[in-house]
Amino acid sequence: MRSALRFGILALSGAVLAFLAGTLLAPSIFETPRFISSIGAASAPVTVPDVIGLSRQDAQREVESASLVLAGQWSEYGPMESMGSVIRQDPPPGAMTPRGAPVSIFWNIGPLYRQYYPDSLIGMSAVDAEEKIADWQLYSIGRSWVPHPAVPEGMVVGVCPRQYDSLSVTTPVRLLVSTGWEGMPRFQGLSESGARELAERNRLVMVVQERTTGDILQDGIVIEQLTPAGTRFAPGDSVVVVVGRTDGEWGTW
Repeated sequence: MRSALRFGILALSGAVLAFLAGTLLAPSIFETPRFISSIGAASAPVTVPDVIGLSRQDAQREVESASLVLAGQWSEYGPMESMGSVIRQDPPPGAMTPRGAPVSIFWNIGPLYRQYYPDSLIGMSAVDAEEKIADWQLYSIGRSWVPHPAVPEGMVVGVCPRQYDSLSVTTPVRLLVSTGWEGMPRFQGLSESGARELAERNRLVMVVQERTTGDILQDGIVIEQLTPAGTRFAPGDSVVVVVGRTDGEWGTW
């Protein structure tokens, strides 16, 4: 009887102690950790900086320093004055967005149409002409080659397209380049001075004959060459050309 009473008292004491321990320790065990509040602060929204007018590199630094991510850099046509700088952004300046959110910028690659003067390329070397095209911020699609009796090898004799003043940056430019000429040069159509320069370049002796013409446009122009273009010749050979002369009446204009 005493043993049973003693066992009951011990069991009751253990239950009371367990209850008291649970009551005292439970609040500390299930208390909300402090790091939860720090996570909330880290996810607080930030203000999107204004990067319009900046270069792409400076815009990227501004975006990243604001704890945001530069998501994309897109090009758009715009005025020459702001070429190379950011002209639009998404989200817009001043918007509130979560930390780490993406920001896209749009930078100006200049106007759609650029200055273009194809006739100025004719007579230049192909290399110089391509550099000039690049200076206009256009691009060359390559070269086509053609023999030319009066233009040295590697010089531009034609350009495509031949529209003037301006050209879209999406339109490629192609050069027609001389491969030179084998045989006697073509003098017909050149001025007398131009024909002499061509003859000297090819170490030829030019013999000039004159023919009276009523066409003022043929005055001083080689209207015929008696040694056909393309025929074989050796340095020191002669070439006979006919130069047009007016009868003098045109000079009274």
